[in-house]
Amino acid sequence: MLQNDAVRTLQYDSEIRVAQQPSPQEPRVYDSHISITSQPRPEAPRIPLPVPIATVTGSRTFIPLSGYDCLADLPSVHIEQTFELNEALTGVSSENRYVVRSPLGDAIFAASESSTEKNRLLWGTGRPFQMHLLDKTHQEALVFRKKLALGSLCCQPKSLEIWIPPGNVLGRVVQSPTFMQPEFYIEDESTGQPVFCVEGPANSGFCCFCLPRECYFKIHSGGNMRASIDHKWLASKSQYTTNIYFSDVKLTAKERALILGSAFLLEYLYFQTRF
Repeated sequence: MLQNDAVRTLQYDSEIRVAQQPSPQEPRVYDSHISITSQPRPEAPRIPLPVPIATVTGSRTFIPLSGYDCLADLPSVHIEQTFELNEALTGVSSENRYVVRSPLGDAIFAASESSTEKNRLLWGTGRPFQMHLLDKTHQEALVFRKKLALGSLCCQPKSLEIWIPPGNVLGRVVQSPTFMQPEFYIEDESTGQPVFCVEGPANSGFCCFCLPRECYFKIHSGGNMRASIDHKWLASKSQYTTNIYFSDVKLTAKERALILGSAFLLEYLYFQTRF
């Protein structure tokens, strides 16, 4: 079903708008002597949110110092895809757009895919891309980077990297070559070791086409359930949503950001249009 907020240039939420990609420009070449009048400055600190954000429990308030700190203390987040009008009318695949919402329905991030038309036409959901997540201050909070991995050749491991500005890697999500059920590992960049295991439905096979549209993934570590991801039909909006439930309240904002990245990887591998 078409939605009014589906067009890329329109505002997804009253507080978040997806930034447009800058048009490529030729680098400027100087052929004369240049006088340097100012020294380079260090990167400016992030702009804080205009008002404190209240937690769902109402126990305290805080102002996040960086974009992904908005995930702290949230019991769950919900990922909704907005459909492009051009894609619905012509059937030509376009860059995907999403809104990440809190349990109260507030928009936390606006997610905007960056990929080439050639890769979308040739590789479908297995295409390489960058996913930029902007917070309410219109600043980039997270970047997800996925390399080429063909959706029709499931024996090829898939992976996704989670970055934060100005260019630091938080971690990555890597597919495990299993045959009985989908399995992924979430690795911390600082240690290089897996911190979470993501398991899909049992006896679902290794093929990417075998999972139903509504399914459930468990996220655990050390034998303890830490979070879960499911993909369900939302009757009130007549669309599917990907939902993340943080079972462990002690999860840090960094760990929640890594789990959010795994949810986006699952979204492309199992829940996007097949080709």
